[in-house]
Parts: sequence; C-alpha cells; structure tokens
Amino acid sequence: MLNFPIEDRDITSTYLGTESMSVNLPAECNLNKNKELSFKMLKGKTILSPSPIGFWTKIYHDEILQYSVLPFFTTNLTSLDSQWGHNLPDNRRVRPLKDEVAHQKFYACYLKQNKDRVQPLIEKLRDQWSKYDQK
Repeated sequence: MLNFPIEDRDITSTYLGTESMSVNLPAECNLNKNKELSFKMLKGKTILSPSPIGFWTKIYHDEILQYSVLPFFTTNLTSLDSQWGHNLPDNRRVRPLKDEVAHQKFYACYLKQNKDRVQPLIEKLRDQWSKYDQK
C-alpha cells in the first residue's frame, strides 16, 4: 500500500480509500467552536501523538490517554485497529482537519501479472474501507 498510485510496464495500482485525520479536543477547548480545524489552528497546542512505543502502548492507552486533558489525533480508520481504536476517552469532541495533507488516498500496488491473484484481497480491502471512508 502506498499513498500514491504507481503505473508502469509491470506494476499497477488500485485505489483503496482515503484516510482522514481528526483531532479530539477536550470539551472546554476554545477550538470546539469550529466544525473543522486546520494544522495552522493547532499551532502552539500540545497534542498526544505517540510513535510506536512497544510495551508502553498499553500504559499510554489505559492511563495517559484516559486521564489527560490533552488533544489527540485519530482518523476515520482508527476504529479498525483493536490496539488503538477501542477504549478512547469519550470526553473529547472530534473535529476533522481540513488541510489537504490530512486526507491521504491509499492504493494497492501490485505486479500486473498477479492481478487475478490479488484482486479478491483488494476487493475485501475496498469493501471494508468504504465503511469508514468519509465522503
């Protein structure tokens, strides 16, 4: 999967869907007055955004994230990840980001000779993704 299509003599791409970022703000945050936000509007804000943090992930999800008043990022695909999408704090207001870069299209890229072999998997991915794609 890539966030750009590839087309050449041997390789082709099929669009799967778009992943769109949102920021989850505490209820009392003044940015909640906006239906959409931009990265520029978040300038100077502290936001929880961990990298892959190994065994610390459980502590992050169960403790830091639950008891923090800091905003955090999610995407329309967050609920697909059982390690990240469940047990998110419900005391936040989700505001989508309107910046173009916050909406990434993803493509399945494969050898043309393998099209018949990979097509069933691609269709499953597209069907699943379409449930979460923001139109």
